[in-house]
Amino acid sequence: MSVIVLGSINLDMTARVDHIVGPGETLVASDVLVSPGGKGANQALAARRMGADTVLVGSVGDDAFAMQALRLLRQAGVDLSRIQVVDRATGLAWVAVDRAGQNAITVIPGANAVTGAEALEAVRRLLGPRDTLVLQLEIPLETVAAAVNLARAAGARVLLDPAPAPSALPDACWQVDILTPNQGEAGQLLGGPAVRDVREAKAAARALRQRGPKVAVVKLGEAGVVWATAQGVFYLPAEPVTAVDSTGAGDAFAGALAARLDAGDPLPEAMRLANRAAAVSTTRRGAQVSFPDREEVAAWPDGPSR
Repeated sequence: MSVIVLGSINLDMTARVDHIVGPGETLVASDVLVSPGGKGANQALAARRMGADTVLVGSVGDDAFAMQALRLLRQAGVDLSRIQVVDRATGLAWVAVDRAGQNAITVIPGANAVTGAEALEAVRRLLGPRDTLVLQLEIPLETVAAAVNLARAAGARVLLDPAPAPSALPDACWQVDILTPNQGEAGQLLGGPAVRDVREAKAAARALRQRGPKVAVVKLGEAGVVWATAQGVFYLPAEPVTAVDSTGAGDAFAGALAARLDAGDPLPEAMRLANRAAAVSTTRRGAQVSFPDREEVAAWPDGPSR
């Protein structure tokens, strides 16, 4: 059993600001953190730290940013042998984090924009019926749709994190095992406004599941997570933490969920651990550098806010 992640690889530049900048406004950041990122890379590291044998398939440029972008993945033991070096700059992300820990992100795709045939062939060779394929939407949509079809042909589990949410999701991308949008993405996929609360999340999860996925998740951030299956709709409150930076929390959730399902955990237990991993990640700055390992998640105490 392995978790195979096909997705983006970036270098993140995270600035701490008083508030998220508006049109025509210039802000002075208090400091900046340069760290590895990209939704694919983030989810691969999160899965690895939660105990999965993990392979990352993606693209980087032939530049100094690539080594920095892959540093933590290499240290954690993620298999990087299927990373393609292309004639584009390594992807970059500019992240602004306000005093409440909320973020706004601008992504420059770079090498991620040409992730295609070679990556798909690597995925085809890797996938087996006991594996889990994890996908996001920071690489071309046609590549993601083709990967879903490859996984279905191989009998593998597919988890799709539909971020950033497209104006329309290809038909193939609805036919996944697990779909994990956040509040805004769930609303956009359904052609409406962002989900506002648990009640709306339950309705959205039901509606999303009717489009094709076996499990439809709606991540609610500090309010927890909702998911719909053939057995019903379920809600899990968020873990009680004091958040300082939500960057990468959704990726921590997706990677942890994939890892625990790949390990054979029942869905409710995998959801509980993924929900906790995401919460713990918000107590530290940055994306990958904030992700907890399996031991920390298991030892994290229940109780009042820390």
